[in-house]
Amino acid sequence: MRISWYKRLFWNLIIIAFVPVFLIAAIFPGRRHDLLIWGPEPGIGNKYWSKAMKQAGHKSVSLMSDRYAINAPEDFDKYYVDFVPLPLPKSLRWALGSCLAFIYALRRGKVVHGSFWGFSLGLSGLWWIESFFFRLSGTKFVVIGFGGDIYLYSKVSDPSLRYGLLASYPHFALEEEKTVTRIRYWVRNADIILCGYMMDGIGRWDVTTHSVYAVDTDHWTPKSDYSDHDGTNGVVRLLHAPNHRGFKGTEFIIQAVEELKAQGLKVELVLLEGIPNSQVREVMKGVDFLLDQCIMTGYALNSMEGMASGLPVLANMSEEYYTRVFRRYGFLDECPILSTTPENIRENIRVMVENPQLRKRLGMASRDFVVKYHSLYSTQYLFGSIYDHLFSEKKVDLLNLFHPLKSEYNLRTPRVEHPLIESTLPRNFAGGSTC
Repeated sequence: MRISWYKRLFWNLIIIAFVPVFLIAAIFPGRRHDLLIWGPEPGIGNKYWSKAMKQAGHKSVSLMSDRYAINAPEDFDKYYVDFVPLPLPKSLRWALGSCLAFIYALRRGKVVHGSFWGFSLGLSGLWWIESFFFRLSGTKFVVIGFGGDIYLYSKVSDPSLRYGLLASYPHFALEEEKTVTRIRYWVRNADIILCGYMMDGIGRWDVTTHSVYAVDTDHWTPKSDYSDHDGTNGVVRLLHAPNHRGFKGTEFIIQAVEELKAQGLKVELVLLEGIPNSQVREVMKGVDFLLDQCIMTGYALNSMEGMASGLPVLANMSEEYYTRVFRRYGFLDECPILSTTPENIRENIRVMVENPQLRKRLGMASRDFVVKYHSLYSTQYLFGSIYDHLFSEKKVDLLNLFHPLKSEYNLRTPRVEHPLIESTLPRNFAGGSTC
């Protein structure tokens, strides 16, 4: 989030004036110190995490600084400006609201979930006071890295990922010194750190899992039937929905589809950009597979939404530096995503187009995988285990929470079966015969 220097100065002055109030709120928290609070960066993951924990019986609220255009106002429970229902300029309401949101967290928050940017004061000049007041009030702070808060460009091991970051988010490269300082601060002071694949330059994580994101699998329903089109008897539709083209490798996807069409294959690229999440869900019902990204190793919410919709998904899973630890100590080997890079993208698209039975098998496995590991139910297990670790006398081995040989959760249900071997098709794959 970019804030002009004069607004930032005014905001800092307001925060300084509120410091005595923060102290009182921390020393004398409210009687109901029982809320789970999620925010303030307006990622849709906050909505699903909060909903999951509400369903598990917790009092939970999503509290955002603002919202993105692709999200609806009702996606989140509260916004900074809601704390200042006065006829004032929005920027003033926002600045005052950020302070009142911090007071709200100190008085009501049992656990606050934020990022390496901290909570509502995190982008101000006084960001470093947050941990002190949280500890004084007894509020626990859980860091969930999301990207801009955690990537240290000079430490990123994969140069292609670094290129994608520079192409789509160049301004964060200029703020690396600030990012390093905040990361060191929260590595030292946070109660829990969750970072997933984004481990470059991070000396600590508390749960070994490549992703903590989730979707509402009741809201994202699976396909009822799968097309038998194979690129000769009918058109096969491929969805790509980038938020930033450079980071996702969109140009390689467009080129591969055009080359395949020139060769006579009936394939259609459905390209969605900047449209509301609800419309993406409707489009997913009418396509045959999803190609999320081919630059960054890993997958995030768009892939999960596709898998929850019963779509086979293609994404880059190729960099072993980022994946091996999660295959050994997590659940990544159960993931049915076909690893796709700029080098094999054309061939992988061709394979998916020409093999409707493969699409169906991977699509059904995708749904099973999301239900098991990226649903509201799995979210309840993850954060419930974290809260047991923080507040109970139970011995919870968070580092091995999803260990394939040790995890009670992993072994509770059958392994998700699919034909992929470490995210690639076996060498003897021969079209529909393997499926």
